[in-house]
Amino acid sequence: MSDTNKRNVVNLGDYDQMRRGLGNGPGTQALREIRDHAYSKLELHLGQMMEQVDDTLFSRAEKAENNTVQTQYFDAMRELRIIRKNIESDFLQEFSDRFNQGVPRETAATAAFSLNFEDDPSIGLVGKNELEEELAINNMVNKTRNTCSQSLFALDKRIGFLIHDPDLERWYNPLGPETLCDVFKEAVQRVETGLEIRLLIFKLFDQHVINHMDDVYKQINQHLIKLGVMPEIKTSVRKSNPTPARPQVPTSGMDVSEGYQAAPVAGASADSYATPQTGAHSQPAGAFSGGGVQASINALTFLQQGGAVTDADDSDGYAPDPSAIASGQANILHGIRQSPILKQLGKAGDSTIDIIAMMFDYILDDKSVPDAMRALIGRLQIPVLKVALLDKTFFSHKSHPARQLLNRLAATAVEWNQGNSDADLLYQKMATVIQTVLDDFEEDIGLFETVLNDFDEFLFQEDKRAELRAERSAKIMEEQEKLDVAKSTTMEEITPRINAQQGTEFVREFVTHQWRNLLFITCARQGKDSDAWRQAVATMDDLIWSVKPKHTLDDRKRLVAMQPILLGNLRAGMERLSIPATQRDDFIAQLIHAHGRTAINHEQEDLEEQAQVENSVTELPQSTIAQPPADSVETTSATATEADTSTPEADTAARPSPVDDDATALVQQLTTGTWMEFRGADGQPLRAKLSWVSPITNTYLFTNHAGLKAGNYSLEELVQLVRGARAKVVDDKKTPLMDRAVSSVLSEYNRKN
Repeated sequence: MSDTNKRNVVNLGDYDQMRRGLGNGPGTQALREIRDHAYSKLELHLGQMMEQVDDTLFSRAEKAENNTVQTQYFDAMRELRIIRKNIESDFLQEFSDRFNQGVPRETAATAAFSLNFEDDPSIGLVGKNELEEELAINNMVNKTRNTCSQSLFALDKRIGFLIHDPDLERWYNPLGPETLCDVFKEAVQRVETGLEIRLLIFKLFDQHVINHMDDVYKQINQHLIKLGVMPEIKTSVRKSNPTPARPQVPTSGMDVSEGYQAAPVAGASADSYATPQTGAHSQPAGAFSGGGVQASINALTFLQQGGAVTDADDSDGYAPDPSAIASGQANILHGIRQSPILKQLGKAGDSTIDIIAMMFDYILDDKSVPDAMRALIGRLQIPVLKVALLDKTFFSHKSHPARQLLNRLAATAVEWNQGNSDADLLYQKMATVIQTVLDDFEEDIGLFETVLNDFDEFLFQEDKRAELRAERSAKIMEEQEKLDVAKSTTMEEITPRINAQQGTEFVREFVTHQWRNLLFITCARQGKDSDAWRQAVATMDDLIWSVKPKHTLDDRKRLVAMQPILLGNLRAGMERLSIPATQRDDFIAQLIHAHGRTAINHEQEDLEEQAQVENSVTELPQSTIAQPPADSVETTSATATEADTSTPEADTAARPSPVDDDATALVQQLTTGTWMEFRGADGQPLRAKLSWVSPITNTYLFTNHAGLKAGNYSLEELVQLVRGARAKVVDDKKTPLMDRAVSSVLSEYNRKN
């Protein structure tokens, strides 16, 4: 366990009075039971996973592209056989410790999953093992939160209930994917055979352990339901009630379900709450008899927090529908103006309601914001109306915190993609922000500034992570393009030489299968303008020339003079390629023998040999390209392109120029940071940001709001998408949403009045 995580572990005695609240009673026993159940399931699935590790590594070793990679897999097999039990015991022990001691949300898991590059701002693609591991863990956590969303939502609520942190604002679920994946990451740090092996083990953990967790979560939920822990979980807007008393502590003679069901729980049905008391914090139905603005504000607060006005309360006017208020999909303010509960506001109040209603007409009609996000923002209609009634500077001050919050929510929503909303981190955060306003805003407008600061901090951290992911995706593409260029450049040098080579077959074999790798590595790492590249090409030329027949004395003298240098360069190159010493010696011996034969001037023999070679020579196929050693250069598998033997003029003529039209102009003028909306074959929209344009191939890389790769297109492909209306620039409207809405609405209102 790392020092950081050790510092972040908090004793269960501080677990938000969990022990004090439940003592040694049924509540604590329930936690022990689910811990033990999870422990047994994790032990089972982890053991099955470790059985697969050996087979997977052996299979990879059999398919390895070279001896170096094969050796790495065999070394990993030996290492894993030795430390397997240690990994299993470390994982299970750390899981138990964290469950018993608790993982505070504000430090431990957040620190574990934040990507910190302050120590090295010039992070590179190669050597940043921590980045690779963190990304792998993050992806695993996000995937689990997505696939197990329903069971995890229920389990989060029940765990939160048991530890007196209903919304898990201070503590992480000790059974959640954040905890499990981080614990496994710590256990796997024992593996010393390299990043690739650890990433492979993470993948197996995902397949053989994490994939079973949905069933485990469902089993634990069922067990807790049997114990009476929140038998029903409903997602409805809560009424505003006084802060409930602490849950009743189950006594030795009390049934567990009685003790648990005595406590109100966030997310439970509002009907399960105690009868609302009088006062500004909670107004029961029919309690709107107060005078002036205050009575109307209290009534709006009641509606905002899920209260329903009965027919008796509003028999002669409009009765707002709580479900319509909660959905946010429709403008409820036009109707609410007719409600008796707001008639005491007078003409000025009516004008304010009209303006806010028109403003939300504008917001709910803004197509640049996805439908689901517009519905979220639409839930703020009543809180915003209350702000406008309470603070007249709302319309005149662009910096008003309520306006700033709406601006930030709308601007962020533009980047969001419609999908599984319940599992989306950004959607969930926005929903939490809005729910906080609905639950807590009564008359203190300072709440908006507090919520805005919290949301801004969330966005800052998310933007930082997204930027790092996007940079990494761009670097991966850039590295891949460099590798592709290195492959094509290497083949451009080798192919014509081999096709014209008249020497011995073993030299041809050496150049096509060994020296090719050295040329590739040198070009990829140092470029084709480097001295190392020029020397590698020159050595290849000298090698090919050295085995050709020498008919003149000058040729033989030149061979004698160059031989020591040639052999030295060849030995150095083979050592760099990690060719075994026996193979190096065999090749050098063959070459020296061939040099001796070329010095003998037998014209007929030379002619016969030349004819034989010419008959056997075929153009070098691209499929013979072997991958370079894994420890020499990082690459991804790709088929090398055919050697380009056409003239530049022919190539230019064959490549069609983009049509000089509006679509081409638009694409060519795109700048990084521009958001576009793409529509696939199914018609579903996908929003992505232009993060990078390749200076080599002019490829456009797009990433989503999380910084993950959403797609990449050539200039021609992107132009075709724009021309076919399958891609368009998202109208980000540089003026913030609220500023546009207020300006438009006030102009329209003044015109009408």
